[in-house]
Amino acid sequence: MQDWIKITLILCLFGTLREIRPSEPFVSEFLIGEWRNITEDQLNRDVYPIGTYSYLSLLVVVFLITDFLRFKPIIILSGLSGIAVYAILLWTTSLEWVQASQFFYGLYMATEVAYLTYIYAKVDSSKYPRVSSYTRIAALTGRFISGVTAQLLTHYEVMNYRELNYITFAAQILATFWAFWLPPVQFGIYFHRRNSLVNAQQLNQTTNKQPPATIKQSFRRDVVEASTLIARHARAAYTRPKVIAWSALYAVALALFVQAQIYVQLLWRQVQDETGTDMAYNGAVEAIQTLLGAGGAFLASIFSKAVLPAPVAAIQGLAVFVGTYVPNVFVSYAGYIVMGMLFHYTITLASAKIASQLCDESCFGLIFGINTLLGTGLQSILTAVLIQALVLSISAQYYVISVMFLVLACGWLLGWVVNLCRQIQTVNINNGYDGNKP
Repeated sequence: MQDWIKITLILCLFGTLREIRPSEPFVSEFLIGEWRNITEDQLNRDVYPIGTYSYLSLLVVVFLITDFLRFKPIIILSGLSGIAVYAILLWTTSLEWVQASQFFYGLYMATEVAYLTYIYAKVDSSKYPRVSSYTRIAALTGRFISGVTAQLLTHYEVMNYRELNYITFAAQILATFWAFWLPPVQFGIYFHRRNSLVNAQQLNQTTNKQPPATIKQSFRRDVVEASTLIARHARAAYTRPKVIAWSALYAVALALFVQAQIYVQLLWRQVQDETGTDMAYNGAVEAIQTLLGAGGAFLASIFSKAVLPAPVAAIQGLAVFVGTYVPNVFVSYAGYIVMGMLFHYTITLASAKIASQLCDESCFGLIFGINTLLGTGLQSILTAVLIQALVLSISAQYYVISVMFLVLACGWLLGWVVNLCRQIQTVNINNGYDGNKP
């Protein structure tokens, strides 16, 4: 078996285990259930926002140190933080401890960047498209298993919402144990580069300095080289108009989807209370959304030129609006599924368009890391404005999100029209046609 295939399989198994979290489709039901004295309003305004803000702040730190620490320690930290989250949820009851779990959940989500970029430091750049798809498929597989498992176990009353956390907890322990089997990364993408280490060895052999001074000098040079290379890659990418446009789409689509995903269980619960519906199908909905999302990502590779992001965003906005306005939980489920499926289409399309514009494949992970950071920042702003500044009800929050999807559609459509007019004007000039002449 080729080394890159072996490494990819090990990493993908970690990704699958990490995403086996059957407690997540019913996390809101669990947190405001009989096991705690927490209200929906506290969950909406005092608990979930902490996860958002900690994710943003920790993502900045993790993004900077992941390559420096050569990925594997951060992947192990991801597993350990997952263990901490679900241990707190299982064996504590106070609001303060739930808020602490959200901090660790922010760390848990931030360290996902190590899982997604580890492979770029271990395989040849020619394998990037394939291994990227494999790692994402592994994650989606874990989420699909989680949704199906959660729905079956709760529907047939094999487990309650709290007991689902035991499966999640065990999966995080297994994922952490498996992470130790990942091959260490010898050379980083920006830090500890092959050339830098060779130069450091040569410096150590040709100078009479003591080893500590040599290490300090080598470290300083490594940091300067890494910073210079990161700045050069970022500048080369973001000076391209198409990279800027597709990165903006990536960040905004990510922010709106995550904002909708985090609080959607509270929306469903509100609709259920208003209509008197008892049985929740959150697990089945998440499984279907994951499966169709994978299909949407596949369609992005086929219809990348035929379907523009503008109508896709408009459909997402309409789906969110209808799912909020119609007092039927199954309509709300359907709206969420449509929005999620089209999100995966959009994010995959944007990723492919951005990758096609990058002149250096080694900056692949850097650009998507920056775009994820921007999307998380936008989502944090949404949280601060909608939930903590305006103090909107859960329904009002989703009406605003639906409008923002429509604004995204209009903005992209306007940009597309402007770009089309410029192309037509350029063609006319090249053909010697002056539009001012009769």
